[in-house]
Amino acid sequence: MADHRLSEKFDELSEKAKESADKLKESTEHEKDQMKADADAARERAAKSVERVKDSVDSAADKASAQWDDIRTKWKDHVEKLRSTIAEKREEHDIKTAERYADAAEDYALDAIWFAESAIEEAAAACIDAAYARQEAEELKASSS
Repeated sequence: MADHRLSEKFDELSEKAKESADKLKESTEHEKDQMKADADAARERAAKSVERVKDSVDSAADKASAQWDDIRTKWKDHVEKLRSTIAEKREEHDIKTAERYADAAEDYALDAIWFAESAIEEAAAACIDAAYARQEAEELKASSS
């Protein structure tokens, strides 16, 4: 049934979040150069994830709402602008600039976590709505027979 598939996908999301949290904890114990490499790798994974979302949205374009497409576009633009700003600040070396960069990077991380949390809650609601709709369709099908 569709609700089992959705539940499995939601479980995969939980596992991915745990894997990312483990990578974060591991990375924070690395030396600065390794942390930079970890950050580069994380950005590459995030970029691939954005492309997977884009491909998924594109393949279901006639089913996806324009509102979600707009959110995805705005989020991608936001991420690109912030990364550009962070990259520029990274080139500056004074302590105050480094502190502002750290603050901006932390704020960005919190924003990304908030966005992910919101997306998870929305995904959970969508899965439950889908399971309910499937159950209702099955009941209507059974009662019309």
